[in-house]
Amino acid sequence: MGRQLTFRQLGTIKGWPHSRQWTDKLVKAKKVPPPKKRPGGGAINVWDETEWDIYQGTFVSAFPPPAFLALTAALIDALSTTSIDGILNAIERLRAILEQEGAAASDVVVTLKAKLTASKQATSEAAATTVTDTS
Repeated sequence: MGRQLTFRQLGTIKGWPHSRQWTDKLVKAKKVPPPKKRPGGGAINVWDETEWDIYQGTFVSAFPPPAFLALTAALIDALSTTSIDGILNAIERLRAILEQEGAAASDVVVTLKAKLTASKQATSEAAATTVTDTS
């Protein structure tokens, strides 16, 4: 048995978005666990946190999670990997998330350039600094 949560705590701690009246209708329809009276008397209803967590774990969300959470996770993956394949996978995830939000595939343009090897980089730097004397 977990701690006892009041209706207000269901909203602030567990993210319960519904009013007392709607919650009461759901209780009567046996769609949410019924409250108990606070131990020691009083008119305050409380819900057992463990029982509520089990119930809340059975929810099927009608709304997808906010896009910013998925975008943040994909960006973290892209920035924390050192492989090109990992970056490409993260970019594809970013595109898929943005498309779900209504963006077109052409709205996301990403260009990856392979890192120059040391010899090619030295050659290109030397070519850039070489001055040809035409006198």
